[in-house]
Amino acid sequence: MRPFLAACALVAGLTANPAAAQQRTQPTPTNAQALVDGFVRTHAGLAALELAVTGERGCRTVAATAREDVGERCDEDELGPIRTGRPDIEEPTAADPVYDITQALHDADGRLIGAAGMDLRPDSASTRESMLAQAQELLRELERQIPSKAWLLQRREP
Repeated sequence: MRPFLAACALVAGLTANPAAAQQRTQPTPTNAQALVDGFVRTHAGLAALELAVTGERGCRTVAATAREDVGERCDEDELGPIRTGRPDIEEPTAADPVYDITQALHDADGRLIGAAGMDLRPDSASTRESMLAQAQELLRELERQIPSKAWLLQRREP
């Protein structure tokens, strides 16, 4: 009976103060997630951004425009650029009308820390080469804002 009463109290508390309930269920974002959110907001041609970092447990997404991607293991489009330094480029399709360009990600000091995947919206004059140049420029700007891998993973102060 106690678990039932506890659940009732929890539901009553959540409905009485929905803002407080949301604060309890939303974790404090990491520096990585705040960086992704701000970067996408300030770059009109950037439809989505995903950051993955390497570590003792392999490579995982630590921040993304699509929050459901956070925590996913890296696949070949991230691992390839990390291994080779060459970008992975997926050209637009009818189903996905963006250039999906994934590049090796470094911190501001040039240390390899993972991969950054960018979805870029092309215009009528866009070419594969111009979209790659744009992605490389965005990557350099992004990397200048990353003091270290540890900084990316830190929780932000509320």
